[in-house]
Amino acid sequence: MAYMHWFVSRQKRQLTTILQALVAYSDVCVGKVWNRELQLEFEDVLGGRDITEHGSLRARRAGQGGGGIRTLFKQMKDLGLVFLEDENKKCRLTLIGEELVKGNVSFVEAMRMQLQRYQYPSAAVWSGSGSVDHSIKIHPFQFMFRLLRDGRLKNTLSMEEMYGIVIHKAVSDSEAVFEDVVSRIIQYRQSFTDAFVNDTNTKTYSNIANTFFNYISLTQYIDRGKKTISVRLGKEVDVDAFIEASPSFIPHPELTENYQRKYGRGKVARDLRNFDREHVLSQKDLNEARIRREYVLLALKTPITDITPDIVEHVSHYTGVDERTVERFLIQNYPHGNIDDFFLSYKELAHMGTAGARDFETATCEIFRKIFHMRAEHVGPIGNTPDVFIESQDAGYCGIIDNKSYKNRYSISGNHKRVMEDVYIPKYKSYGQTKQTLAFFTYIADSFSNNINSQLATITRDTGVSGSAMPVDIFINLAQDYADKGYNHKLLKDIFSINREIQLSDLQMFQYDSQPQKLDMVAEPPVPYRKKD
Repeated sequence: MAYMHWFVSRQKRQLTTILQALVAYSDVCVGKVWNRELQLEFEDVLGGRDITEHGSLRARRAGQGGGGIRTLFKQMKDLGLVFLEDENKKCRLTLIGEELVKGNVSFVEAMRMQLQRYQYPSAAVWSGSGSVDHSIKIHPFQFMFRLLRDGRLKNTLSMEEMYGIVIHKAVSDSEAVFEDVVSRIIQYRQSFTDAFVNDTNTKTYSNIANTFFNYISLTQYIDRGKKTISVRLGKEVDVDAFIEASPSFIPHPELTENYQRKYGRGKVARDLRNFDREHVLSQKDLNEARIRREYVLLALKTPITDITPDIVEHVSHYTGVDERTVERFLIQNYPHGNIDDFFLSYKELAHMGTAGARDFETATCEIFRKIFHMRAEHVGPIGNTPDVFIESQDAGYCGIIDNKSYKNRYSISGNHKRVMEDVYIPKYKSYGQTKQTLAFFTYIADSFSNNINSQLATITRDTGVSGSAMPVDIFINLAQDYADKGYNHKLLKDIFSINREIQLSDLQMFQYDSQPQKLDMVAEPPVPYRKKD
């Protein structure tokens, strides 16, 4: 029985895994028949590259396995990146999938394009398990952005409103349906009971809504709060353009190959490829493909703003292509790097827990080095040290950064408070190898508990050092805007010394006048030092 509400496959790992999996799919599967043997081979490659876990040995012995791979394939299909030829079931990339693998388009740009065209009905949910009733005819992400740009809703949408109203009642793009949904949300906000779909499957609906929130966040047009989303400040024009594009519906979703080719056509009008006439790639083509793929994967792990010798060396090492060829190709094709995809991956690391903790620390260190142009050291592995130590010679200060990769909101425990007060702060000159004054300590996490400000205040009171808590979304905002808005190290010091959880409005508050080193507004001064009782 088909669902009478929106549905999308729930990802088990971070969404940037899709890009890594797509590269592996291109290497292993394209041109081959999608059978169980190929699925197991694909599973092995993904496991070997630490993209997914290997299927269980027990399942393999039972003649099973490959189930997770089929789910992953469905997710790539859902986003219009892959398909199977109708006639022979050979694996193919759509045009936008090819462009992604080649590195001709960023993952963020591709997702903006695909989510704009995303529709019900579609080939991915036309039949079988997870199918959506054919009466639902809507562009869901267009609809969500329309809600977020509606002033009557204060330009926000909550998780509860999404799973209790939107996914059930938004059944078409029509103005009548839109007004009905808006009215129901307003009514719900007034009563918190009326207009809300009451059902025992709240957890299931919540998971669906969360996945839609995750997907729309891929556009990087969204600020995500604890349980709400809103349009990121400065991205209103982009969102309006997204809405105004208003794509027409792709017909005949039951014709899978035809539908996927149209959905994943990229920037061209039609996919005219004839796979019966595929040409043999030259060695030059193969080398360039290897360089692109390795570079795309590297860009997920480190912020790349330009092509440097260490990047060239890395790509050359993992592709076997000589450094001169790699350098020439990368400078020609990626002169300004590729940073948007990195921020997607960075955000995901913030809530992965222990599995992503080390990568979260090293990525933070790279942001301070490559974007903020500070001395930054990953000192965490030393032991009895914070995760990252930063220093500004220009502005004459240093700082402590402690990353917290938590699946839930972070709260400073008694032990974390103790080590910050008794170890990290008093001993910063030793592990930091510095003579600069410690200006601040900062925690960076996905989100924070409601009592984080009082916890920060206690540490500041006991040590005399200013502190802050930086949600990862706001940190990404700061990093993305750093160069364009003329921010400098003095501004960073003021923001990180604010003595509470940093908010988006704080980034807007600190504005420069015509003299870059002079601030119109400054952060709160630190609490005077007093010794602990």
